[in-house]
Amino acid sequence: MERPAASTNNSSESAPQAGRDQSTTPISGPVTAESIDTLFVALDQLYGRHWRHRAKEAGWGSEIEGQFVPFDAEGEWLHALQHLTDAHVRSGFLALDDQAERAVAEGRTAWPPDSPMMFAKACRVRPETLGWPTREAAWRSVEQNAFTGVPVSHEAVLAAMTSVDKDALRVSTYAELDQHRRLFLSSYEGVVNRAIAGQPIQTRAALANRENVSRAELAMRASEEKAAALAAKQRGPGGLAGLRAALNH
Repeated sequence: MERPAASTNNSSESAPQAGRDQSTTPISGPVTAESIDTLFVALDQLYGRHWRHRAKEAGWGSEIEGQFVPFDAEGEWLHALQHLTDAHVRSGFLALDDQAERAVAEGRTAWPPDSPMMFAKACRVRPETLGWPTREAAWRSVEQNAFTGVPVSHEAVLAAMTSVDKDALRVSTYAELDQHRRLFLSSYEGVVNRAIAGQPIQTRAALANRENVSRAELAMRASEEKAAALAAKQRGPGGLAGLRAALNH
C-alpha cells in the first residue's frame, strides 16, 4: 500500500472533489477481501520478518512451497474491519507507517499490530486519503484567509470554516489561536466523516451560516463603497475642500 501524496494546498482541483453537497454515495467503498490482501502486502513491506512471525503465530496465512505467506486465512481481519471503509484502512496504515518512522529515528523496533482490533484503533481517517488538504494544510489556508484575505477554494475546507470566527481569530492570543485551531480541526474531521458516509459535507446550519456571512460581506462591501464615494465627493471641488477654499478667499 503506497503512501498517498499529501495535498499541501487548498486547490479545488484535488480529487475526489468535495463539492458534491447533496451526494448520497459514500466517497470511499467498504472494506473487502481485496482490501485486506492489499493491507497484508503493505504490512509485510513495512515490518518484514516481524510481520511474518506475528502472522504465523496468529494463524494469519499458510505455508506455501515451504515458505509462510501471510494472508487473512480465516477472514478474521475482514470480519473485524467490515464496519470500516477503504479510506479508514489506508489511514490506519499511514498511522502505522508514521509510528514505524518515529521508531527507526529513535533507534527502536517497530512492531506490527497484534490483532485486527488494534489495527482498527489506528484507522482514524485522514483527509489526504481522500485527496483533500491535510489537517495542517487546511488550517494554514484558514489562517491565510483570515489574516491576508487569500481565498479558500477547497469546498471541504470551506465547509469546516463555518466553525471559525475570523474576526475573533485575527485578534486572538496564542492560547486562543490554539482553541480556534482545535475547533476547526474537529469541524474538518466531521466533514471528512460525512463525506465517507455519503452525506452532504455541509450541515444545514453551516449552509445557513455561510449564506448569512455572504449577505453580511455584501452589505459591508456596499457600505465601504458608499463611504469611499462620499469621501471622494468631499475631496472634490464641490466638497469640503471647495468650501474651505471659498472661505479662505
